[in-house]
Amino acid sequence: MRGVVAAGDQNSAEAAKIILQEGGNAFDAALAAMFAAPLAEPALTSLGGGGFMLCGKKDQEPKLYDFFVDVPPKRINHPQFYPIYVDFKTAVQEFHIGAGSIAIPGVIKGISTIHSKFATMPMQRIIEPAVKYAKEGIKLSTMQAGFVKLLEPIFIATSESQKIYAPNGNLIDDKTPYKNEDYAKFLESFAHEGEGLFYNGEIAQSIEELMLKSDGFIRKEDLQRYKTFERDPIRINFCNSTIYLNPPPSSGGILIAFALSLLKNASFDTFGSMSHLRNIIEAQRISADFRKEQVDSFLHEVGLENILKDKNIMQGYNEGFKSRINLWGNTTHISVIDKEGNFASVTTTNGEGSGHIIPKCGIMLNNMLGEEDLNPHGFFSWPAYVRLPSMMSPTAIYKDKNPFLILGSAGSNRIRSAILQTIINILCYKKSVKEAVELPRIHLENQEVFMEPGFDTDIIEKAKKLYKVHLFQEKNLFFGGVQAVTNYGDGAGDPRRGGVVVVV
Repeated sequence: MRGVVAAGDQNSAEAAKIILQEGGNAFDAALAAMFAAPLAEPALTSLGGGGFMLCGKKDQEPKLYDFFVDVPPKRINHPQFYPIYVDFKTAVQEFHIGAGSIAIPGVIKGISTIHSKFATMPMQRIIEPAVKYAKEGIKLSTMQAGFVKLLEPIFIATSESQKIYAPNGNLIDDKTPYKNEDYAKFLESFAHEGEGLFYNGEIAQSIEELMLKSDGFIRKEDLQRYKTFERDPIRINFCNSTIYLNPPPSSGGILIAFALSLLKNASFDTFGSMSHLRNIIEAQRISADFRKEQVDSFLHEVGLENILKDKNIMQGYNEGFKSRINLWGNTTHISVIDKEGNFASVTTTNGEGSGHIIPKCGIMLNNMLGEEDLNPHGFFSWPAYVRLPSMMSPTAIYKDKNPFLILGSAGSNRIRSAILQTIINILCYKKSVKEAVELPRIHLENQEVFMEPGFDTDIIEKAKKLYKVHLFQEKNLFFGGVQAVTNYGDGAGDPRRGGVVVVV
């Protein structure tokens, strides 16, 4: 076996598989999948967005690489920034797009950093699967085509985006291959010239010109100052395992770690039992209080994660958890592990996309400044050059000092609950990785419990006495998309978002 890949789409996974088959390591494979994903999963990610990668090598502590988006200075008073409305059938959601919604992108810098530190293959080889897709054409899966249809107002927002995503006036779908030849040309130029092309050269200049023309904030100087950050992940011991999570200024990892701290001494009998639901729901309830009181306003303070070691603070939340027990959360993720035990866990996003394409690159830029979840204090409230917070948390679980499970999830605020429940299902309920990912999930948001089908009626009725409960009729993409692999050649792709596993 050369490795295992779990990704959000078959074509993304196949790109990684090709690289592993040719002798590449986990990092080479992850980068290949990252290049392919914007073609295979255009509604979920782009090289014009941001992300995080947790990287592990044998006999070394893992490191977290943060290449999420930065906030540009607010240079104009009336940016191009407007709402569009997406009908998810159960609800209509508002997003903001336009040039004023674009934050400083980091994926290209992140890819370059990972390649220089960990890759064994030249960039020219790693891009080849994605270049082939872009030149020869690719068919979307039925699920990915559905996502594109949901976000149709964004994909047809500008004439440039229409040329790629609605050629001949018809939105791309699962029936006809679509091409992105500008994207192929960009990848070939990037492989030859490096990150300077994007952050300091011709493309940086074209992004500035696009922003000036369309009333956006970003200028060439903002791209020139962008950096990837190497961070020590949060480390927490739970259920005879060591779990590594994304540290601040991402909020996802610290909230998962906090919930696991609450659950350390909880009793677990069987999946779906009353104790199971109350543990998960109330851990999320207390985590929401913790987020509001201790996290959201302090994410950029150095050492925030040390609050998890403050016994006085943690005791209060633990007592709150016990008292609650007595009464009774657009992204893609790729996980890769190779035969040497190297692993890459990477989550990337483009938000929903801004509608604007980088000229001659075939890359849609993000709309992170228009994501309400990322701007809790109001739009345009973050200071210049601060790194936006994120719920994304690429995660690794070690046993006996060796990586055992590599995972992460898509799903906005549901990322933390999806990862938390997958961890609990494997470590506490001893489920296989496939079972752990596919079992029904629960998410608590604003005092409302969202539940997938599969829980007993009496347990649901008990939850209704304490919370407003929203019951889904079937498993739903709302509950995230966990992609997980293990060091014994197994894995799981989340069916909620069309995830797949490939063993090489």
